[in-house]
Amino acid sequence: MLDKCANPSCSTPLIYLREGKIFFLEHHPQSQVHLAAPVAAKSAGRIEHFWLCGPCSAEMTVTYNDAGVAVIPKNKTRQAAA
Repeated sequence: MLDKCANPSCSTPLIYLREGKIFFLEHHPQSQVHLAAPVAAKSAGRIEHFWLCGPCSAEMTVTYNDAGVAVIPKNKTRQAAA
């Protein structure tokens, strides 16, 4: 259950959904990556929910990387896309 901001350096509790942003990220276990049938791999995924408070969501986003879930600055995301 979501109870606080996903930013590890922020301890803002989730009280109301009026402020901030909820992220829905689909996670596929590493063992499912090599399945032959794409439908089976898709159904094996799991949706995880993360919340960033208002101030953190203005500056940051939630993503998956090699180590798992990461909270990164939005400007880093824009640079990677360019």
